[in-house]
Amino acid sequence: MWFPIAEVAVNPALLLLLGVMVGTLSGFFGVGGGFLITGGLLVFGVPPVFAVGTGLALIMGSSIINTLKHSHLGNVDIRLGMLMLVGTIPGVFLAEQLNSALEEADIIGPVIRYVYIVFLAVLGGFIVFDHLRVRRTETTDGEEVSTASLTRRVRGMRIPPHAVWLPGKGKVSTYVALPVSGIDSLSVFIPVIVGFSVGFFAGLLGAGGGFLLMPVLIFGLGVPTTVAIGTDLFQIIVTGSWGTFIYALSHSVDPMMAVIMLGAASVGSQLGTTATRFVEPARIRILYGVTILGGCAAVALEQASTFSDSVEFLSTMASVVLLTVAGIMCLTIATMMMNAKRKVGELAAADD
Repeated sequence: MWFPIAEVAVNPALLLLLGVMVGTLSGFFGVGGGFLITGGLLVFGVPPVFAVGTGLALIMGSSIINTLKHSHLGNVDIRLGMLMLVGTIPGVFLAEQLNSALEEADIIGPVIRYVYIVFLAVLGGFIVFDHLRVRRTETTDGEEVSTASLTRRVRGMRIPPHAVWLPGKGKVSTYVALPVSGIDSLSVFIPVIVGFSVGFFAGLLGAGGGFLLMPVLIFGLGVPTTVAIGTDLFQIIVTGSWGTFIYALSHSVDPMMAVIMLGAASVGSQLGTTATRFVEPARIRILYGVTILGGCAAVALEQASTFSDSVEFLSTMASVVLLTVAGIMCLTIATMMMNAKRKVGELAAADD
């Protein structure tokens, strides 16, 4: 099928497959899936600038769909999300200024890739380590994490000022209750700082930041896994919309391509969001850790492909690794959900 805006011919079946995978992983893990979309479109022969711009459009649409579904399940903490957005916007702005300086120095490419590799390796490795450490003492709902003492200290932090004066309201406390996240009292400055940090690294790496925010909410603030997923998607709507707007202004988004993938993503999101109701939180986290490590391997291969003309094939291999890992994860998620549903049905039949 010929796409005149991007000036490339792509098999629509491949776009549908990519859309389903993105929708599934986005709904299940609470991430935008930018690394998967861009890598997949590059393998399909889409020019890089259109791969990024069209990918951001899909991230925005997919995140909106999945956020609505998770909101219906009660998995979105709007109050927490809004507080983090206060810090996210200036964080992204500061990162753009740093990126401009790195681009002028002509070192932006290697710096971003190496930072990305380190972040993915540390993050994925920690999630796998956490799973192995707590699996023997895991609670029935799978929410136990190895950083429980850290989350208690973070929630108990008292950051001045403890109250501020607002016109028309007088003295207002700077501590807020977040019942959806199971937090009785939290300084508003903590989610703002989290939002700023995630926004900064998201802007620096050119990603939505979802891959970082979800584990920060779980392991840093102690937010339940499913609520962290839904709230993460709420944040990605904002970053994805801003990125789509910027690329659309430069005519680097192919709407036809995005619509095809978005239609498939809406189907995949049904699987991803539904699966979070049946799959234990601990299993969601370990699958996410493995996916992150797969992304780390792909980025490392992409960086290695720049060392010499003789290893340029590693760039294609990187995208293939991404698609393979994503495909395996989608099949695993579908299998785990069907097994969980079968067990629920068997227990219901036994009770009758």
